[in-house]
Amino acid sequence: MTFVPQTSVPGRYTVAVRTDIVPAGMSDRMVLPLVCRWPEERLPKGVVVFCHGLSASGHDYAGLSEYWAAHGYLVIHPTFPDWIGAVAASEPHLGLDPAGDLNGWGADPKVRARMFEILHEPWYWFERIRIVRQVMDRLDQVLEATCKRSLDAVPVAIAGHSFGAYTSQLFAGAWIDIPGEGPRNFRDDRFAAAILLSAQGRDQQGLREGSWDGISGPMLNVTGTRDGGAKGQDWHWKVEPYEFAPQGDKYLALLTDADHYLGGIARPDQSPVPAQKDAVEQLTLAFLDAYLPKDASAKNWLAGLSNRIGDCHGLFKRK
Repeated sequence: MTFVPQTSVPGRYTVAVRTDIVPAGMSDRMVLPLVCRWPEERLPKGVVVFCHGLSASGHDYAGLSEYWAAHGYLVIHPTFPDWIGAVAASEPHLGLDPAGDLNGWGADPKVRARMFEILHEPWYWFERIRIVRQVMDRLDQVLEATCKRSLDAVPVAIAGHSFGAYTSQLFAGAWIDIPGEGPRNFRDDRFAAAILLSAQGRDQQGLREGSWDGISGPMLNVTGTRDGGAKGQDWHWKVEPYEFAPQGDKYLALLTDADHYLGGIARPDQSPVPAQKDAVEQLTLAFLDAYLPKDASAKNWLAGLSNRIGDCHGLFKRK
């Protein structure tokens, strides 16, 4: 069957959602319960653990999550301590109301400076690693709480946006230098593939020359020509994970005029551009289908990309 990931064609399955899942042994230091979406009518053909960006939470990225779930995936969203609600609660001196509307935190210079610090503090990197590992260690519990049964050898992908893309590339095998400690690697072979949406390049958060040498598995790197880094880097820096990773099942999508929010994948009010959002959905679904259930038609679709997906133009490369 030909793979046609058109967003004009609705997902095949009704999406179920739970926002209250706390696996046994995870309640200690858990920021929020897991948010999970999955197809009601079938067992999932794969699992995606999605890592949110700085200040976001597991309740964001609902549209992308629903899209994947409607096409057959169980999507698991943990929340990390860099969620702005958690920061507001743990650091009252910032003057934020944890129960209030925190979406405008970026307008406060003091809060913005603190979030920049958090992005570069290794403790927050390690907490993300710890939480994702706990989810993977208890995947059978999550499957039981959602699909009502355990699955043997279900394939899993790690995915994330921005700070979440950093987390994803660490699990894919990127090396980083920890201040005062030296090089560390957090590769987890339980993940069969990695999706990096607006990722990081060299000279930030421990990444440097040679960081990507050990990423041997499938990887999709998505960014835009108006995307940029926390230190003012442009899109050339954002494509470095693809450029420096070894050959073999690596893909790059550079979307024309897309900014950090890639059409509004985190929240509908963040730089919404429907054509770009559609392109991200189609790309990521094709990648998941190609490398989790190993759908040959999805892999062929990826290989056949030229300079546009629907109304979204871009540069598409593979190696």
